[in-house]
Amino acid sequence: MTGEITRRELESQPERWAALLQRLRAGALTLPVRPADFDEVLLLGSGTSYYLALALADWMRRRGIAARAVPSCEILLDPFETRDHDASRLAIGLSRSGRSSELILAEARLRDAGFTTLGVSCSQGSDILVRSQHALLIEEGHEDGLVMLRSFTSMLIALQWLTGTDADRAGLERLPDLGRTTLERYAAPLRKLARARDFDRFVFLGSGPDHGLACEGALKIQEMAIATSEAYHSLDYRHGPKACADANTAVVLFALHDRDHGLSLARDIKDLGAALLVVGGDAAAYRDVADLAIEGDPALDAGAAAALTMLPVQAFAYETAIRRDRNPDAPANLSKVVVF
Repeated sequence: MTGEITRRELESQPERWAALLQRLRAGALTLPVRPADFDEVLLLGSGTSYYLALALADWMRRRGIAARAVPSCEILLDPFETRDHDASRLAIGLSRSGRSSELILAEARLRDAGFTTLGVSCSQGSDILVRSQHALLIEEGHEDGLVMLRSFTSMLIALQWLTGTDADRAGLERLPDLGRTTLERYAAPLRKLARARDFDRFVFLGSGPDHGLACEGALKIQEMAIATSEAYHSLDYRHGPKACADANTAVVLFALHDRDHGLSLARDIKDLGAALLVVGGDAAAYRDVADLAIEGDPALDAGAAAALTMLPVQAFAYETAIRRDRNPDAPANLSKVVVF
């Protein structure tokens, strides 16, 4: 067991964000088309890239862009998305490698259906960049490891910057420094929490802009720690899933915008005997309830803070993998690119 590649790429993110933001600030990285000019924007990807699409669709909707996310495979399996339509439509395909078979096939179908297509990838010369009508290369997200970490956060930050306001961009500029501080301050507490019990079930709860992040957190546990994990809209956990909770359950809660509902849920989780990690801008309010609360920056919009919020989630998954004697550099049954 090593995990060295994964650890290095996890810890490298604030520096990569700084380099990315420097290029964005200088105008060296721009969108070849404006999403706001279209009647509908469809974001698509597979696995982590789909959860990235969920986060970005939420971000764009809150800024007046009619965006939604769809898994790449659904374009192939459901003719609804490629039906005849008079609206102007943009499809943004997200893929670290740019080689995922579902995305390549989906891009062709959407283009044939009249969509304008934009491919976004971290790999120069990748298929999605070559085949799409427009391309955006985010090289700061390139990774040698199998698990998507800095590719997720780099593509997220880039597209947030390029579709956001001046106020959004001012918030994003703060992420590298905040990220360095978070990794330095919470590395040891996260390691301690991951080893506190023999956790064998993991639950991630997020609402609003955090729901896609919760799904991505659950996937990181599956990929790195090879363990059972689930993700739900926060309060939905009470409607059935909590039946499976016990002392070996770890719950990661993204701090809710509504503090009263969030604290009530946190107390319910602790009453079930589960361990509780809370992340996000308002996490400090949960310190008396949670096993560990990792506060971001309350002044940051939850969407703008998304990459920062993901750092402790990724680190917890990594430390869980090490505790379970798994190698996150080479997860069982997985390959870096799904091609068929």
